[in-house]
Amino acid sequence: MRRHLPITLVCLALAAGWFLWQRGCDRALPDIAVDDGMILVRNQTAENWVNVRIWVNEYYSGTASEIRAGGFVREPVTRFVAAQGQTMKSTMAITAVVALGTTERGAPVRVVWGKPFWH
Repeated sequence: MRRHLPITLVCLALAAGWFLWQRGCDRALPDIAVDDGMILVRNQTAENWVNVRIWVNEYYSGTASEIRAGGFVREPVTRFVAAQGQTMKSTMAITAVVALGTTERGAPVRVVWGKPFWH
C-alpha cells in the first residue's frame, strides 16, 4: 500500500507540470515587436492583409504589398522613410508603430504598438 502512494504523487506532479507547461505555450505573440533596431509586424489572423502601410513615430513609413495569414514582416528601422525622403536613424527612440491595411475582402486592418497621436 505504501508503494502506491509515491507513484500516485509522481503521476499527479507530472500531470500538473504538463498542464502548467501547456498553458505557458498558449501565450500569444505580440502583433508588433520593436527590438534591436528592427520592427516586426505579425498577422495573427486567418485572412491575408494587403496594401499594408507601417507608420513609425507618426512620421516615417514603409509598405508591404501583402502579409499572409500567420505571416509577418520584419524590417530594420533604417528602411522607413519620411515624406521628404529622410530615413530613420537606428538610434532614434521609437514611441509608436501603427500598421494600416485591408483584408482581401476589403475590411480595414489597424494594429498598434505604443501610443500614436494621429494614426
